Amino acid sequence: MTMTEAQVDVVELDGSCPLSRDQIGGKAWSINRMRALGLPVPPAFVITTGACVEFYARGQVIADDLWQRVRQGIGVLERELGGTFGSGMDPLLVSVRSGAPVSMPGMMDTILNLGMSPDVERALATGDPAYAADTRRRFEKQYRAIVLGDPGADVPYDPWQQLRAAIAAVFTSWRSARATTYRRSRGVDDTLGTAVTVQAMVFGNRDARSGTGVLFSRNPNTGESRAWGEWLAGGQGEDVVSGRTTPARLDELATVLPDVHRRLLDATTVLEHDGRDVQDVEFTVESGRLWLLQSRAAKRSARAALRAAVAMADEGLISEQDALGRLSAEQVRTVLRPSFDGVPDGEPVVRGEPACPGSASGIVVTDPDEADRRGNAGEDVVLVRPTTSPDDLHGMIGARAVVTELGGATSHAAVVSRELGRPCVVACGAGTVAALAGREVTVDGTSGAVWPGRFTGTAVDEAVLADLRRIAEWAGVAFRGTGSELLAALEPAPAAPSGQHAASELAVLRLIVIKGRTTVDVIAASLGADVAEVRAHAEALVAAEHCVEAATGLRATPHGRQHLTTLLERERVHVDADALAAAYEEFCEHNAELKDVITTWQLKDGATPNDHEDAAYDAQVLARLEELHQRVAPLLKRIGGLAPRLARYLDRLDLALNKINDGDHAWVARPIMDSYHTVWFELHEDLIALSGLTRADEAAAGRAQ
Repeated sequence: MTMTEAQVDVVELDGSCPLSRDQIGGKAWSINRMRALGLPVPPAFVITTGACVEFYARGQVIADDLWQRVRQGIGVLERELGGTFGSGMDPLLVSVRSGAPVSMPGMMDTILNLGMSPDVERALATGDPAYAADTRRRFEKQYRAIVLGDPGADVPYDPWQQLRAAIAAVFTSWRSARATTYRRSRGVDDTLGTAVTVQAMVFGNRDARSGTGVLFSRNPNTGESRAWGEWLAGGQGEDVVSGRTTPARLDELATVLPDVHRRLLDATTVLEHDGRDVQDVEFTVESGRLWLLQSRAAKRSARAALRAAVAMADEGLISEQDALGRLSAEQVRTVLRPSFDGVPDGEPVVRGEPACPGSASGIVVTDPDEADRRGNAGEDVVLVRPTTSPDDLHGMIGARAVVTELGGATSHAAVVSRELGRPCVVACGAGTVAALAGREVTVDGTSGAVWPGRFTGTAVDEAVLADLRRIAEWAGVAFRGTGSELLAALEPAPAAPSGQHAASELAVLRLIVIKGRTTVDVIAASLGADVAEVRAHAEALVAAEHCVEAATGLRATPHGRQHLTTLLERERVHVDADALAAAYEEFCEHNAELKDVITTWQLKDGATPNDHEDAAYDAQVLARLEELHQRVAPLLKRIGGLAPRLARYLDRLDLALNKINDGDHAWVARPIMDSYHTVWFELHEDLIALSGLTRADEAAAGRAQ
């Protein structure tokens, strides 16, 4: 096949294809790259993403000229392997696989063993009738399910008819419900289209020296620098990735086919050095011959991400800055979360509702400023409050655990603790603050118990701490205690203001109080204001001793909080009290739903932390958030009309939702940034204050927990 400027829609993957991943998809790009490296890969060609776009433009029809180039592509495979597509004594069968520009695992369709017919089965049966029958059974079952959509339908035996229909089916799967939902949840553009890779089949089900497997260049659970994987003798690739069978460990391949195992490890080393990342390699062995089908950057646990990033930097595969870019604040929170080992003797001091798993010990403090100060000084403290609000965030960050008298799984304390990775117990009942103040306790956020004294849980492994110290060193921050400095360094930067809005003394001081501790840049981004203007207000507040400024940011003084109360009282005079009360009542109805959405995002079945591996689950939750936002937007416009200072909240929520729709899910509920949940809670605080209410009263009424 030759490529022209006008017709680059069917391209051979011989290692020289110049097209980008956006044009040929990740799977085809991987095949082409592996062939360029001289690795054993079955021959293939690709139909580009542009052809998918054209397919939909034509009303989901494959153009005749495109089809002719597909037939030419099959001819290339026939000449390289010496077989004939779907006929003859040495029949060529192919796989037809989707391949989007971005990874969409399991979201689109694949058809294997295509070209099968009764004649082909008879030709294959001369070697092994059982293998031939198994291959035909696999093909017909999959073809009926994916292409025909009917398990009882008749399968056509013309291989060209099969191929044309299969390509159309893969293109069509780009707009399937599950693929569309996945893209929406990950912020992937619907107009990209999928490529289709057509590749010669190799058969892991051929004989006793055949099989299939998946190999990771490093352990995806621990990050250990040793290959890890699974091997299924007598199977095809779909058997492993579908989860329908239980494969053996990769070590078994080393036992039965040691030469194949050695060649596989050698190839994996080449791929990891070329990709400069942990690789996830799919392979098949046919009659003792190794074939690589795909290689891509591997999904990995938080621990594995940390260990691999540090190890690869030490090995010179990546730079220290690359290693920093491989880690998120959420992964650091995960590896720092200890577990509780066993049940202590005796009875807990209090019991409540478990809100965030893990365990931590420390001296109980009841003031967030004290928790902030002592925690940053290296002490282990537990923050205990009647309930928490955004005003308490700095104390929650400084504490090792959080306990509240009120609230539930959707309360502010629960939601923020889960995002911070702090063990949390809520709803412990009235009197908890007084009963625990000053005592040393151990909080078990998994069971909901608070025990007297300090109990040793499963401590964070020293090797994890050593890796975190290296990452912190590269980030230019100290690592101690809860790792707050490192977490702050890894958090996304505040979004730039979309436009310039005037900043007022009240607006600036109110954000400083609500956020607990913040910076001029964050305030400017939140208000959509000029940084210089915000800086001028901040300097005036510091000069008036309403705020203090340290290296960690601005913080309101007690005098500043009193000044804020005066400013809010002046603002309240100009607001229609009855209209605001009605708006607040309506907001509280939406607030209950928002808390449920955020809790569902963080926890499955109300107890299991959401690892965000289930794209369909996440997409359903985000769809609820989107729908809620559309319903609440008119209310927020009304609130902005009643109190102009609050008009910016709709812009901030719009911005957070746009970030989420772009695939950055930190903007759902991450503290220390203007996530959707953070902005919503700040709005709630402003509505409480502007209505002349107190958080304590609202918490007791069950509306602000």
